[in-house]
Amino acid sequence: MLTEGVAAKPPRARPPSADTALLGIYEISKILTAPARLEQTLGNVVAVLSSFLDMKLGMITILDQHGNPEIVATSGWTSRDGGKPIDTLPAKVIDRLVATAMPVIVEDVSRDPLFATAAGTITRAVGAKVSFLAVAIKSDSRVVGTLSINRTSEDWISYAFDADLRLLTMIANLIGQTVKLHRMFSADRQRLLNECSTLEKALVSCLPKEIRGERPDVAGIIGESPAIMEVLDTIAIVAKSNSTVLLRGESGTGKELFARAVHDLSRRSAKPFVKLNCAALPESVLESELFGHERGAFTGAVAQRAGRFELANGGTLLLDEIGEISPAFQAKLLRVLQEGEFERVGGSKTLKVNVRFVFATNKNLEEAVDKGEFRADLYYRISVVPVFLPPLRERPGDVSLLARNFIETVNAENDQEHELSASAIETLQRCYFPGNVRELENCV
Repeated sequence: MLTEGVAAKPPRARPPSADTALLGIYEISKILTAPARLEQTLGNVVAVLSSFLDMKLGMITILDQHGNPEIVATSGWTSRDGGKPIDTLPAKVIDRLVATAMPVIVEDVSRDPLFATAAGTITRAVGAKVSFLAVAIKSDSRVVGTLSINRTSEDWISYAFDADLRLLTMIANLIGQTVKLHRMFSADRQRLLNECSTLEKALVSCLPKEIRGERPDVAGIIGESPAIMEVLDTIAIVAKSNSTVLLRGESGTGKELFARAVHDLSRRSAKPFVKLNCAALPESVLESELFGHERGAFTGAVAQRAGRFELANGGTLLLDEIGEISPAFQAKLLRVLQEGEFERVGGSKTLKVNVRFVFATNKNLEEAVDKGEFRADLYYRISVVPVFLPPLRERPGDVSLLARNFIETVNAENDQEHELSASAIETLQRCYFPGNVRELENCV
C-alpha cells in the first residue's frame, strides 16, 4: 500500500534464488566437463543460462591472441534480427573488459556512448529499452573472453544487478578454466601431430628413394621429359641387382653417365667404377688393357700390370662400343662373363674377379648376330637388361634445361656471365642434333 505524498518506488525484479543459482551452476558445470568441441560446449552453456536468468539475449565470446572474437556463442538471436550477433557487442566494450577485467553494467544502451553504433541492432533484437551486463572470462589472470546478457528494462521495473553479477562471475570463472583446458589440449595435440609428422618424415627419409616413390638423384643427368624419366626409373630398379646391363642408343646420348648412375645407385657404389672404350684400341692393346700383363709378356712390358678387370674388382666395369670387338676377342670376353676367371697376358695364373658389367653400344647387335659378326651366346650374356637411351630429338623439352646447364658450366670455367635468350632456346629446340647431347654441348 502506497503512502500518501511519497513517490512509490518501482518494483524490483526478483533475482535468482540461491537454490536456482546453484542449480544453474551445477547444470553448466556438467556441460563444461562433457567431451565436446568448445564451440558446442559454449553454445549449450549460454542456452542453459537463458533459462535461469531473465534475459533476452546471451552471448559468450572467446578471444584469440590478438583480442579478436574467435568463438561466438549466443542464445535468443535469430536471423530475422539482421546483422550478426557480435554486432550487439561493441569493440569498445571488449576493449574495456580486456583492459580492466571489471564488469560492464549499462542500464539503457540507447543512452550510453559505448553502444553508439550497436544500440539499433540491440533494440531490433531485444526490445525498445535494453540493459546490458558483461563480465570478463579469465584464464590465469588473463582475459580470454566475455560473458554478457541483454534484457528488456521496463520503466516500472528496476533490476538488482548484484545477484546476476555474482552468478555471471562464477560461471565466467568456470568457462575460463574450460577454455584453458581446451587450449592446453589443443596445443598438446598439435605438438604431438608435429612430432609425429617429424618422425614420419625422418623414417621416410631413411628409406630408399625408389621405395618412397621418388626418383633418385643422378649426377650429370639432366631432363624432365617422360622418355628420360622412364630410363631413370629402369636404372633405379636394375641398379639394386647384379644383373648385366646393356645401354643402347645413338652416339652422344650419355651412355657413360647412365653407366655411372647404375654404379652409383648400386651396392657397389663405394667400390671402383672403371671404364674402357673397346673401339679406341687395337685388339692386342685391348687385351692387355682388360686382362693386364706379366713382366716380359711382350716388348715394352717391363713390369707386371693389372688390367681393368682387376682394377674393377668389387665394383663396376663399363665396356663401351662393345659391338666393335673382334670375334676372337669375343670368345675371351665370354669366358670372363661365364666364369669370372682370366689370365694376364703372358701369365698362367688364373685370376678370379667379382665385377658388375655394364656394356654400351650404338650398333644394331641383332643384325650383327644375324650376319655372324657378333657371337649369339655373347649377345645373350651381355643383353640381360637392355636399356634404350632416347635421342635428344625425342626429348625436345629437355633442350632448354641442358643448354642452360651447359652455359652455366661455360660461365664458371671462364668467369663469364653469358645467358641464353628465349629466341636462342627456340632455335636450339628446332635443331635436329644428330650428335644428340654431346653436339648440343659443343654448340653451346
